[in-house]
Amino acid sequence: MNFKNYLLALLVILCISCEAAYPPQYDAISAASQADTVFPVPVGFVNDFDNVLSEEQETSLLNLVKQYEAETTTQIAIVTLTSIQGYEGLESYSLDLANNWKIGQEDKDNGVLIALYMKDRRIWIQNGNGIMQKLTDNETLEIIKKIIVPEFKKDNYFSGFQKGIKAIIEELKRS
Repeated sequence: MNFKNYLLALLVILCISCEAAYPPQYDAISAASQADTVFPVPVGFVNDFDNVLSEEQETSLLNLVKQYEAETTTQIAIVTLTSIQGYEGLESYSLDLANNWKIGQEDKDNGVLIALYMKDRRIWIQNGNGIMQKLTDNETLEIIKKIIVPEFKKDNYFSGFQKGIKAIIEELKRS
């Protein structure tokens, strides 16, 4: 492992450890930020604004999440971001983005957003309230740490997203 990859792995582990120790909280600062924020317009369930996926990979991920939505009505969306604007962190930005995009059925609040912010090497899985009993923040952190991050460390973003989505689906099926 070269020094760059070692440093990247160390940063990812540190970020994940900090997120686990200090869970995000939604507060007035986040609400104020949303009022000033112009969110990107979604192009579907796969929104690769940072261009880390090929068209074929995007299509494959889209088919996976669309099939699951057809079976369950639960919506899973992916976004790679080039900016989180004035937000302090990806957690609060992804919450506001998921609400802005209205991911999930309105009456069920059953959406999941997987957000990747490459600039800070951060990833977050944002669950709708209707999902929280089936897929907790601790479970999403485990999926990030054990399934997604190892693939991302190898610069295999497609595999990380694909394996992460499949793990989310399996966890939701168990509940």
